Amino acid sequence: MVRVIEVMNNVYQIDLEPGGISNLVSVYAINTGRGVVVFEGGPAVSSNDLKNALRSLPGNVTHAFITHVHIDHYGGTGILTELNPNIEVYVHPRGSKVLPNPDIIWVPARDAMGWLGELYGKPLEIPGKNARETKDGDRTTIGDITVEVIHTPGHASHHQSFVVEPWNILIVGDAAGIYVKDLDYIIPTTMEPLRFDLYVDSIKKLIARNPAYIAYTHHLLVPNATDLLNRHLRQVDIWGRTAEEAVRERLSVNDLERMLLERDQDLKRVYDRLRNMRAHYHLFGMAIDGLYKYFRDIESKRK
Repeated sequence: MVRVIEVMNNVYQIDLEPGGISNLVSVYAINTGRGVVVFEGGPAVSSNDLKNALRSLPGNVTHAFITHVHIDHYGGTGILTELNPNIEVYVHPRGSKVLPNPDIIWVPARDAMGWLGELYGKPLEIPGKNARETKDGDRTTIGDITVEVIHTPGHASHHQSFVVEPWNILIVGDAAGIYVKDLDYIIPTTMEPLRFDLYVDSIKKLIARNPAYIAYTHHLLVPNATDLLNRHLRQVDIWGRTAEEAVRERLSVNDLERMLLERDQDLKRVYDRLRNMRAHYHLFGMAIDGLYKYFRDIESKRK
């Protein structure tokens, strides 16, 4: 059984444990008084666990909000149509065409993520009739809660985050890193396809919103949201300047990792332990690789 934790009154964190890996991917569910609203869908491999977890909560599932259509964030969402064939799935307009056509994302995602992509599995289909395309700034009231949509491109062109009232919880997706609580470390989500300039702008946009709590898909809900966002902004400033320097000096991506180890003091503190966390270190490597390629592509265009 996956863990279902009531982290706040009527707010539940579901640790999906794909492939038996805990503390990696979470879905959040909120009892609105008029049904259950789900944020994120996790990977397809965990879809039955998600369905069973939601069945343990009071009320029917009525709405789902997904931050973006990467396979670990939306891949299992299709299972929710078994709980409610008329569920409304809120998605960025750039991602909506993927919902009924997961083949669009599946092969490139599997190739990019390697063994972790194979573990997550091919996303489930979501009928187009269930999709609700969002606009930046949309506000939707469902029972006792209101969900504000904030478009946050960078990690993906179709990324969006959500602020949920009355708690002022930010559902951040991959807009501002992976928070590893055991290490008190944030792994930047700078994997391909990356627009680093937009990633930084999106973090600043979220800081301006001043959330009280931040709910990471990877992987838990924590307070001090604005502090963590500011900390991440300082971190990615170091990462960005270091990657730009490495590319300019024609160094390798392995050289970049060594440079970051010297300059990111938090990374230096946790690096040995991070290397022993197979999935997280894999994502860390993808983040460095994506950042390196972003600045390499910029450099090549200048020539």
